[in-house]
Amino acid sequence: MSEYGVKKIAYVTGSRAEYGIVKRLLKKFQQDPEVEFSLLVTAMHLDPQYGNTVQVIENDGFSVSARIPLTLDSRNNATIIHSMAECLDQFGQHFQQHHYDVVIVLGDRYEMLAVATAAAMHNIPLVHLHGGEQTLGNYDEFIRHCITKMAKLHLTATESYRQRVIQLGESPETVVNVGSLGAENSLSLVLPSKETLVATLGIPETPYFMVVFHPETLTEQPVLQQVEALLSALDHFKDRYQFVFIGSNSDTNADQIFTRFQRYTAENHFAFFTSVKPEEYLALIKYSQGLIGNSSSGLLEAPSCGVGTVNIGNRQEGRVRGESVIDVETNCDAICQGIQTLMSAEFQQRLPKMVNPYYQANAMEKAYQAIMAFARGSEKDCPKGFYDLKS
Repeated sequence: MSEYGVKKIAYVTGSRAEYGIVKRLLKKFQQDPEVEFSLLVTAMHLDPQYGNTVQVIENDGFSVSARIPLTLDSRNNATIIHSMAECLDQFGQHFQQHHYDVVIVLGDRYEMLAVATAAAMHNIPLVHLHGGEQTLGNYDEFIRHCITKMAKLHLTATESYRQRVIQLGESPETVVNVGSLGAENSLSLVLPSKETLVATLGIPETPYFMVVFHPETLTEQPVLQQVEALLSALDHFKDRYQFVFIGSNSDTNADQIFTRFQRYTAENHFAFFTSVKPEEYLALIKYSQGLIGNSSSGLLEAPSCGVGTVNIGNRQEGRVRGESVIDVETNCDAICQGIQTLMSAEFQQRLPKMVNPYYQANAMEKAYQAIMAFARGSEKDCPKGFYDLKS
């Protein structure tokens, strides 16, 4: 236990997406006199190619305790593995020099697997958010479950995910279903108006769709073939709608998506942002006609914004989704049909009544209370057993 009963709690952030999800929770820790809070920033936040979003974090009023840059190269799996090895080495050294009562990570990114491994090897209790989920089209799938086995407290987004974490051998009292903080953010954060977005980001005043597309890393279809199917479908609608593109994350072959999107948006005079602030991202979804792509935000956040999603391909296969999500295959005809379904009078009439399965009231507060109870307790310092399901 830390001196004087103050708990040393660290959160590691590597991408705009997970930072946006936990931003309100991090502010709660920063303001808590019982917590000595450290924000450890790495990966995409420190890379100009992805918007150097550490500046957004600092502008939000956070003091960055450590900057741990990585060499991010998404050309192939070998270069991704090199980034993971570098991350493991860097955080191994950091945790050797800095002890924490609790380290918190979210999700399933490859750099978080390295962070979790380094923390576990240093016997630092690990809290994991968004465990138990499935994404069968991406290596995030097995990364997420690996982190689960190293964590001692699990905050899941649905009850089915809670049950899956228990199935992985985690004791039920260490697995808490708090809902999705991102789903709650859509209703709790103060979002800029559309007029503000038009003025500051230069988005179109006319109706537009959001386009967010990441690589599928466990499927056979080449990433450029997937992208061309998407863009061919958008060509059928660009006489009626504008499109706002958001840059991909740093998964394998993300550079190919970035280059192709950059050319397509320049040719068609569509907006393309490498990154935007969390509130801007949610507002862009809220004011759009819908979200097209394969981002988890189409399943978690978009429904709370009252917006439908055309979810393309297998990247999110296995994840819980509500009725507002229209699943389509990665080909032009299927994507076109999905957009037509989303814009149909029948779907739009039902949309306001559709339920977001990830939303729970007070999700952030539940997460905060669970983490603080864990940090105060002695169980976190005990070896973790394997929980066997009863036959």
